[in-house]
This record gives sequence, C-alpha cells and structure tokens, in this order.
Amino acid sequence: MLALLNDFASYQSYLSSVVRFSSWCSKKILHLTVSKTKEMCIDFRRNRTAISPIVINGEPVEQVDSFKYLGVILEEKIVIYRACYSRAKEVSAATARSSKVTSFLC
Repeated sequence: MLALLNDFASYQSYLSSVVRFSSWCSKKILHLTVSKTKEMCIDFRRNRTAISPIVINGEPVEQVDSFKYLGVILEEKIVIYRACYSRAKEVSAATARSSKVTSFLC
C-alpha cells in the first residue's frame, strides 16, 4: 500500500480507503495476507508527524522506507539512485550474458 500525504485530509482519506478495501475483500471472500502486506507513506506535509501503522483484521501492517514494484524501486524520499543502480546492474549482467553467447556462436 502506498500513501501520498499532502495534508490531514489526505491521511484520513487513505485510512478510509484501506478500510473500504479490506471490507470489499471480505465481501468477495478474498483473504488479505497482512504479514505479506507492506505500507509506505510519502509525506509531503510541512509538519510531519509520526504515522502509526494501519491495522487490518487486527494485525498491524509493516511500514517500509522502500519497496520494489514492477522492477522499479520506490522510496520514501523519492530518490531515483537505487532504481538507476539496479537497472545498470541488470544491463551489465545481460550484456555479459550476450557477449558469452556471441563468442560461442562466432
């Protein structure tokens, strides 16, 4: 779960969205695995306060500073360095594999 907070109203909206999503899953007989669920809040408010973890089905959701989604690393501080570094490592590994294949074929 990802929350972008601009003001107190956006935080309240986020909490109500989580409650609606949790109840929707219950109605559709879908089980949320809270132990696998992560929460990251990107706080754009001027006066940042500590954000307590949300609770789903009586279990608190783990708060994280960054997570990987579809191969892109999202971070609380919106730093693109880790994402670029990760992509550079993948390109380097792919280049090394392709050079081994071409040397074998030639």
